[in-house]
Amino acid sequence: MSTPCAQKIAAVLLGMAAPLAGADTIPVEILDRNLQVTTWVGAGLDQPTGIAFIGSNDAFILEKGTGLVKRVTNGVLQAEPVLDLAVNSASERGLLAIALHPNFPALPFVYIRWTESATGLDTTVLGEVPLLGNRVDRFTWDGTRLRLDPNFSTVRLRARQTDNLPVRDHEDMVNPVERGNHNGGPIRFGPDGKLYLFTGDVGRRGQMQNLPFGPFRSPSFRDDTYGGPAPDSEHLSGVVQRLNDDGSTPRDNPFYGIGSIIGGDTGRTLRTVFSYGHRNGFGMAFDPYSRFMWLTENGDDAFSELNRVVPGMNGGWIQAMGPLNRIAEFKAIEATMFGSSLQQVRYPPTRIADSAEQARSRMFMLTGASYVDPQFSWRYETGPAGATFVRGDALGAEYLGTLWIGSARAFAQVGGTGGSLYRLRLAPDRLAVDTSLDARLADKVADNANKFEPTESETLLIGRGFGITPAIEQGPDGNLYVVSLTDNVVYRISRAAPP
Repeated sequence: MSTPCAQKIAAVLLGMAAPLAGADTIPVEILDRNLQVTTWVGAGLDQPTGIAFIGSNDAFILEKGTGLVKRVTNGVLQAEPVLDLAVNSASERGLLAIALHPNFPALPFVYIRWTESATGLDTTVLGEVPLLGNRVDRFTWDGTRLRLDPNFSTVRLRARQTDNLPVRDHEDMVNPVERGNHNGGPIRFGPDGKLYLFTGDVGRRGQMQNLPFGPFRSPSFRDDTYGGPAPDSEHLSGVVQRLNDDGSTPRDNPFYGIGSIIGGDTGRTLRTVFSYGHRNGFGMAFDPYSRFMWLTENGDDAFSELNRVVPGMNGGWIQAMGPLNRIAEFKAIEATMFGSSLQQVRYPPTRIADSAEQARSRMFMLTGASYVDPQFSWRYETGPAGATFVRGDALGAEYLGTLWIGSARAFAQVGGTGGSLYRLRLAPDRLAVDTSLDARLADKVADNANKFEPTESETLLIGRGFGITPAIEQGPDGNLYVVSLTDNVVYRISRAAPP
């Protein structure tokens, strides 16, 4: 329940900033009088999803459905794109993420995450995608164009969701339609110089989703028409992978040893895995001060998560979302509200464990894996998306080291906190979220009253009306650049001029 103190905080926040016109159904606002929001690129973009700065006031911007990488110089969108890829952009597919090599431009490598069209043309038809249509490629920047680098080992991951096709002896467990969601998408270079890639569960129900024998209670135990449940190259999903800059696998990955013992195709894929047991998400950020990775994770209907990812982490999905001590609430919400489906007919929410101990006992634990509770959660889905940490004090010393998170839904779609930006502070040791400003958050859960409802997030909200924000990046000038897929805009958040 919202307290009088929280209501007062919310009223103050919501009155702090003058609105800026935008495409969402409420005005764009930054809810702190020390900051201001302006439009950096406001025309000529079509569903932008990512941004990477190649210099001061010089950046690449991705477009989800056109497959174009465009260049913006001094806030002006250049006429000619620097790359055009044939994408399948159905649902959550498309041109999804971009990362520069840590030594760019000395090493002029640009890494792009995208979903390939099976036709050679841009398409939104769900079935027009290769089975391994989610991919990461490396390109070389020559100052004018991005050119495919043949010396990179292209990463190819599952794209098709064929759970709408029958599996022998389980013809009654067929999903109504094929889907194209839960691809994840973020790619980042870590402080160790390795490339990290997050892939969502792609709707699958195999070992990486903590179902050791797949979703069925009786043979066949494979989880789809192509096999499973083992995470071979056709079934790897719900994972963070860690790769060398040339696409090869680091030998110090947490499951390199067990992957080598297992051998074959499954062993090779396991050697790339940094963490698993993840559902889906759009935000990955490395803390510049502690070097840890933080990952946003979307719930189905219950328990959106913010995770500090450690090597060998098992995030618990599908056996749990949110802290294990709230498993009863997770089951109650998923099994009785919002359609009660968990998306997959093959694993209904009625099978969620009844206790934390039971959930732990059901998890698929690789040698060297450890289950880790999220560092922060929202009781009902709040749709976190793009994420970044603030370095330096260009925005003001009070923002140094804060974590900013966007939204996977616009206000126009869901109301409430749709289109919001969140700002979280970390504890002094940088290992946990600092919730000291709001006693209600001491349990590390925002107990919102419904999906996309703001209760217990009042002290976390820093902006609203930004639409779907798959990427937030800090520019060379220290300002934050917020990519809005629905507004077709890149917003800039900077220090407000003193009165």
